[in-house]
Amino acid sequence: MLPFFPDVIAPMLEALEPASVVEVGSEHGKMTRKLCELAGRWGGKVHAVDPAPLFDIAVWERDLSPALVVHKKPSLEALPGIAVMDVVLIDGDHNWYTVIEELRMVERLARERGAAQPLVLLHDVAWPYGRRDLYYDPSTIPEEHRQPYARRGMSPAASDLLASGGMNAHLANALHEGGPKNGVLTAVEDYVRESEIEFIFAKIPAAFGLAILLPKTLAARTPALEELLLPWRSPHVEAFIDRLETARIAMLTGARG
Repeated sequence: MLPFFPDVIAPMLEALEPASVVEVGSEHGKMTRKLCELAGRWGGKVHAVDPAPLFDIAVWERDLSPALVVHKKPSLEALPGIAVMDVVLIDGDHNWYTVIEELRMVERLARERGAAQPLVLLHDVAWPYGRRDLYYDPSTIPEEHRQPYARRGMSPAASDLLASGGMNAHLANALHEGGPKNGVLTAVEDYVRESEIEFIFAKIPAAFGLAILLPKTLAARTPALEELLLPWRSPHVEAFIDRLETARIAMLTGARG
């Protein structure tokens, strides 16, 4: 998600000045630090959610105080403990079940608390995990929502996993690409269809893909947010970016078109 920070994420946060930003999936904390530095300008807090962050939590909370609060838990355990969620960035476990449950939980918590539906941004909605599940820990996914998987690599030229080599061969990837309940983008689309909330939707198919769910009620209160999405919602711009991403992935993986 980090490549989207200067041109997409930061301008939206500056327009909204949220009191609370939730980051699901912190890893090394590169995005976390940028979010804290930005939110600190208006006294906002960043809730970093990650069951196994790759940084020293005590040191970071000291250095980035009072902006940073770390929740060392899986997202579905941590989210109910975060009282205010104005913006939610989702870049955690890249599979249909986890993502749709995160989205459902964010909506349910806002409704139960009488709060506004937050702005939500999700990474990995393009290849390879837009239409294919990844499980960091397959045992945490209910069997009925878990695709058949193997620790084998992927290629954009093949729907099935490769016999050897390929991208992310060390991870538990769904055997096949596409189909119901498979992948991050599929989860986003299924959620938008089932939700009673009306969203302005944007998809930027670069750097493994970013989806933006801007509630129409929030857009009405903060028109600058919708204006910032205008260039990214152009079908011509999306198609052009998609071609660039396809070429980038081909070079990255050595795939032949």
